[in-house]
Amino acid sequence: MEKKIKAIFFDIDGTLRDFQTKQIPDSTKEALLEARKAGILLFIATGRHKLEMEEENLLEGIPFDGYVTLNGQYCYCGDRIIYDLPIDPDEVERTLMFLEEEPFPCMFMEGDRMYINMVNHVVEKVQSDIGTRIPPILNVERAKNQRIYQIIPYVSYDMEQKLKKYLCGCEFMRWHDEMGCDVIPAGGSKWNGIMKMAEHYGFSAGEMAAIGDGNNDISMITGAGLGIAMGNASNEVKSAAGYVTDSIETDGLKKAVFHILDYNSLGGIINE
Repeated sequence: MEKKIKAIFFDIDGTLRDFQTKQIPDSTKEALLEARKAGILLFIATGRHKLEMEEENLLEGIPFDGYVTLNGQYCYCGDRIIYDLPIDPDEVERTLMFLEEEPFPCMFMEGDRMYINMVNHVVEKVQSDIGTRIPPILNVERAKNQRIYQIIPYVSYDMEQKLKKYLCGCEFMRWHDEMGCDVIPAGGSKWNGIMKMAEHYGFSAGEMAAIGDGNNDISMITGAGLGIAMGNASNEVKSAAGYVTDSIETDGLKKAVFHILDYNSLGGIINE
């Protein structure tokens, strides 16, 4: 069945935004403009919180048609929430109980707020590595009475394994080799949020492309009609992709977008 790509979903870190320069390359901005001119809808699909994007200008003012944030758990267009999936309150409470027994830095993310229980050198290093500020320290007991969409324990792999035994109703995605992971509801994923966004806009999985570099991007890369891995992605991500572009520092995102435009001009055939 012949179809063209109508929408592209982009990861931010390592895909749109260079980890080293902490900026979006000019070549990427050029490519996004060309995709927009071609009538393709542009979306964000990230593990980031909307406050990080807005307050720290991670997207440098570039407009997108919708945002799949917190690894698919909080999705919105403008002021309208398209879909949200909070963590089970019992799982949140178990996390708080675990923190009382074995304290470690842990961030909690509500729809419009993010906060942490403590800050140490690990938090300082991780936040410096990703180029964003440290969230405010608050009494995280408030999380018991809030809709929590994502939890970020700043822990080693061994501690993550221990925490997993307490939080059976959650999924874990490590994004920093030794110091941090995302915790989301079981069954949650970027792809889940993307499909809700697609339903809202009226396009199918086969009519979208997804570009990413991290393991939390695998679900969208394998689900989209055209899944693209950045050259700086892990081998696991590259293996999941239908096309591998160059790394972000060598105009990989621009090359990926122009691959999509060429694909459309040739009337790409996608088997759904």
